[in-house]
Amino acid sequence: MLLAALIDAGADVKRIQQVLDLIPLHYAKCKKIQLQFTEVKRHGFRAGAVDLGITQDEGETEGQDFLRAAENIAKASQISQEATFLATRSLEKLVSVESRLHGISPGKAHLHEAGSADTLADVFGVATACDLLGVFEGEICSTPVAVGGGLFSFSHGTVAAPAPAVLEIARERGVPIHGGPENVELATPTGITILANLTQKFVENYPALVPEKVGYGAGKRKLNGAPNLLRVVIGRVAGGALDVDPISVLETNLDDLPGEVLGHALQQILDAGAKDAWITSAQFKKSRPGQVLHVICDSTSTERLADVMMKETGTLGVRYQQWNRFTLQREIRKLSVEIEGRKLDVRFKFAKDNSGRIINVKPEFDDIQAIAKELSMPARKIAEIVLREAQRTAED
Repeated sequence: MLLAALIDAGADVKRIQQVLDLIPLHYAKCKKIQLQFTEVKRHGFRAGAVDLGITQDEGETEGQDFLRAAENIAKASQISQEATFLATRSLEKLVSVESRLHGISPGKAHLHEAGSADTLADVFGVATACDLLGVFEGEICSTPVAVGGGLFSFSHGTVAAPAPAVLEIARERGVPIHGGPENVELATPTGITILANLTQKFVENYPALVPEKVGYGAGKRKLNGAPNLLRVVIGRVAGGALDVDPISVLETNLDDLPGEVLGHALQQILDAGAKDAWITSAQFKKSRPGQVLHVICDSTSTERLADVMMKETGTLGVRYQQWNRFTLQREIRKLSVEIEGRKLDVRFKFAKDNSGRIINVKPEFDDIQAIAKELSMPARKIAEIVLREAQRTAED
């Protein structure tokens, strides 16, 4: 339902299918997978629906094999760091919860429904769709989850809704749930683990926003009293000439790292997708000199970047705060600039307010450096030439 809603909101089916095509290549149990998106009606409302045509071997899958396949799919897919983290984190959570419920180690957990190819398709499909729609660039909220009620049957027998795995994931991740509106299963372990790892904040009511894209995803079950639909709304903050960008600020104190290791850690953090990272000198208890490592990242990347910081520096803890910052809209354009009789492409960053007015233009310095090296000219001179071209474009 979430994947269908994201496609209905504008995510490209063909590009999602390209990622799903990697599943049979890295998960031996799956032989073929085909995503089909159609429009359906539920209680008179139009919605999108996803059907996954899957050919796969029956039987259980060991948790370690399942997670290894997921890791290989993520590497081959070339999706963003945020999308990779969502997919792998969601699948790791599914395996760990299943193993804990059955009292065995995660690597040896025998997966039934959770180990099927459609679980991989759901998770990687949603992660890819979020990437395509720019979901990870903003704050992600959700209303509480309706889990249904009554009894239902699956591989471990008949249980009451919500399923034990759904309840455990909600408990661990702080997901608010409520029963109803009908006595059937309305939340699956896969669905709630994706939502739990995607969402930054659960709210009763919508935050103030201007809706820009809306998508509806239909479930296969037809309910009697309500349309079985999931709605996705993508928009921008209402009011003002500036966008509000939710970010996380991470810090850790370091007093025992050589400069080479610290420099390497800083580069690894930037390569992992941090918006910015820097080091300041400090003096700690017992008059020990040291450094403070600071990182700014998207709110969705907080846990992933904290993990990189701890692995690269060996620190035992990372503190963080959630901040809002005002930002201008940004657009990257590639312009052709003539220098020394040669036409060369340079990327420019155009900053605009919400009315579309250009506030600032700045060339990408990596391109300036490359041209300066190629033409044996000072970077300062190259920058002057390309900025004049950018100003002409902005005036046009």
